[in-house]
Amino acid sequence: MAQGDGPLAFQEPVDDWVRETLPHALAFAISQCRNRDMAEDIVHDCYCRLLQKAGEYDLPRDGKKILIRAIANAVIDRLGRERVMLSLDLVPSADDGALRRPQKDGQPVEQAMAQELNDAIEDGLGKLPTVQRTALQMKSLGHSLDEIALTLKISSSNAGVLIFRARQAMARFLEAYREGDDR
Repeated sequence: MAQGDGPLAFQEPVDDWVRETLPHALAFAISQCRNRDMAEDIVHDCYCRLLQKAGEYDLPRDGKKILIRAIANAVIDRLGRERVMLSLDLVPSADDGALRRPQKDGQPVEQAMAQELNDAIEDGLGKLPTVQRTALQMKSLGHSLDEIALTLKISSSNAGVLIFRARQAMARFLEAYREGDDR
């Protein structure tokens, strides 16, 4: 067998592609389902399914788009079948009983305000319907409306509507924080 032939020659580019795409794929999955364990399972399953058919695709050119589409669809399917499990680091708030991350003692005011805004953004994203959240986060990652539409199996104009509605909803969720802005 000549150098570069056989399964090992195919394996190296695939390994490099997985190493290159894994951080982005995992971050996308976590942002969608908001549960790291579930995200890792989904990403693993999507890689396994994609790599079983790796010979049918040009992974360097199309693999990342196919992977993101598979992850988005898998998250939508999984969340449609089961409730999102709450992260163990959340505790009930003393004032309203809502689940929040525990506040660290001695945090400077700026960090506390940034954390409060971050929590509000996270809560707002969590209130969005899954398809709106997916569309908004894909757009924030630089995907085009056509790519979002292809992933969600909708038209480009519907993808634009989902993003518009998601942005409107987030603006309403964050209105109290925007009012304090000195713009």
